[in-house]
Amino acid sequence: MYSPDIITSLEHGNNGQLVWIEAEQSLLWVDHSQKILQQFNTRTQEITQHNLLDPILSLTPSSKHGFIATLEDGIGFYDLKARKVVYISKPEPFSSNTIIGGVADNQGSYWSFTKPQGQDSTEGNLYHIDANMKTQRFSDEQLLCTAPPAFSRDGLTLYQSAGRSRYIYATSLDENKQPSSTRVFCRIPKAEGYPHGLSVDSEGNVWICHREVGLLSGFNSQGERIERIEFDAPGLDYCAFGGNKLNQLFILSSSVNKDSKNKTNVMANSLLRIELAYTGIQAEAF
Repeated sequence: MYSPDIITSLEHGNNGQLVWIEAEQSLLWVDHSQKILQQFNTRTQEITQHNLLDPILSLTPSSKHGFIATLEDGIGFYDLKARKVVYISKPEPFSSNTIIGGVADNQGSYWSFTKPQGQDSTEGNLYHIDANMKTQRFSDEQLLCTAPPAFSRDGLTLYQSAGRSRYIYATSLDENKQPSSTRVFCRIPKAEGYPHGLSVDSEGNVWICHREVGLLSGFNSQGERIERIEFDAPGLDYCAFGGNKLNQLFILSSSVNKDSKNKTNVMANSLLRIELAYTGIQAEAF
C-alpha cells in the first residue's frame, strides 16, 4: 500500500511542469502566476525561490546553456544566474496556439507541442529542435497534446496526454528520429477525470496524473493498468521521478474540486511525494 506525503503546501495553484536535476538533487517547477522558479532540495529539505523576469512556462536541462525554456511566445535558452533568455525560435508567431512544456530525448534533441485554444480543435503541432538548432514541425490530428510529453527509455516512443478527450497517445519514431505512426495507448474512464502530466519509469511503465480526480495511474507498455493510487486531493497536475534512488515520484496537486462537498482535500495545492516500487529515468539534457 502506497502512502503519499505532503512536502509543502503551495501558495498559488498555477504551477507548471516538474523536472528533476540529478546533480543538485533538486526538483524544479515554475509558479506561473508569480513568475517564480521553485526549487526543492532533497538534501536540505528546503525550498528556495528565484524570480523570473520573463514569462517562462517550463524548463528542461541544457548541457551547455543551463536550461532550454518554453515561453508564452517561443522557445529559448535560459541562464538562471544571469536571469536572461536567448530566443531560439518563435515557431508560431501569428497563431493563437499556446506552447506547452517540452522534453529532451536521449540524442540531445528537444521536443515541444503547441496546444490549440479550443477543446475540440486538432490544430496543435509538434516541434523538434536538434543539437544544431534545426527546427522541424510535425502536424497530425493525433499529435494533440495538452501537457508536457514523455519519452520511453529507448527514446523511440513519445507519450502525450490529450486532456479532455481522455486519450493517451504513443508516437513511434523511426531510425531518423522522425514520427512514423501514432496509436492510442490507453483511455481514461470518464469517472476518473482526464489525463494531464505523465512520466515514464525504467521498466517502460507510464505514470499518469488525473485532473478533477485525486488519482495516479500506472500503465505498462501494453497500455494495461498496473497501479491505481488515490490521493486526498481534488486532482493531480504534474509528476516526475526523483530522489537519490529515482524511486520517488513527486506530484503537484490541484486546488479546485468540482465535487468539493464530498472531499476533504487535505493534499490540495501541494507538492506531494510517494515512494514507489519502480525507478524513474534520469532526465535527458538538450
